[in-house]
Amino acid sequence: MLNRRHIRIKVLQLLYAFFHSESDDLMKLERELEKSFNKTYDLYIHMLALLLNLKSLAEQKIEKGKNKLLPSREDLDPNTKFIDNQVLNLLSKNLSLLEKIDSEPICWEDNKEIQTKLFRQILDSDLYDDYMTNSQSSFIDDRKFISALFAEFIAANEDLHSFLQENSIYWSDDFISVNLAVVKTIKSFKPDSDEYARMLPLFKSEDDKQYAFNLLKRTLANATDYKKYIVETASNWEEDRISDMDQLIMQMSICELLNFETIPVKVTLNEYIEVSKDYSSQKSKVFINGVIDKLVIRFKKEGKLKKIGRGLVE
Repeated sequence: MLNRRHIRIKVLQLLYAFFHSESDDLMKLERELEKSFNKTYDLYIHMLALLLNLKSLAEQKIEKGKNKLLPSREDLDPNTKFIDNQVLNLLSKNLSLLEKIDSEPICWEDNKEIQTKLFRQILDSDLYDDYMTNSQSSFIDDRKFISALFAEFIAANEDLHSFLQENSIYWSDDFISVNLAVVKTIKSFKPDSDEYARMLPLFKSEDDKQYAFNLLKRTLANATDYKKYIVETASNWEEDRISDMDQLIMQMSICELLNFETIPVKVTLNEYIEVSKDYSSQKSKVFINGVIDKLVIRFKKEGKLKKIGRGLVE
């Protein structure tokens, strides 16, 4: 679920907060990184749970119609295509997902209003109407509908995004990546999937988790040396003219260049330039790129840039 760019951003945010605090507790910082990762997975579970809650709202609507004093023909013989959706039914029976939902509070449970509003928007949509009136029904159709519903009404929902940000400071930058993970999970279901279908893991591999903690610790441990490299390279700039965020982005990129021999130089350069686009100014991007390019040349000459396998320098 978490890719390397998302990992870099989480480490960047934590280090930025750490350097602006009075703490020097590395173990506490590592625990905070672990918590940040776990919160990302929590959001993934919350978003899948939201789909189940929409199914539950549809079931309640049907039951309420049947219990009317004077039910209509439609109330007595409702269209159950939505609650019978095969992908929603797979989610509702998934043992791994249900175990996660049962083990922690889900933010939607005490916030019915936002779910009800979302459900009404879906009911009033052409997407829902077309699906419900289409007499054809297949697993592929059901999966396409849930994917489209999630993309249109949940992933792009600014009110929902704001609500989640208010519930957890950890989720402000997780919304997009988690939404992609939910869509990937939906698309992973097959007609022969059962209640044991696997949810996405937090990390693609144990190497990615190890990378995260090594990046955090090594950037912190070598911060003084990395600052020296930056000051020596940016000779036309006084150190206090370089923003703290730019300093940190460059320190992390230097750390990755010097300590992670399987990550290609070009990957490191490109990734931190992309990070700078979101966390620094346009001018910063050009400045950071120029400094790191010069340092790559220096590290090559000094024999400090050691890459192996597909990460060879040349």
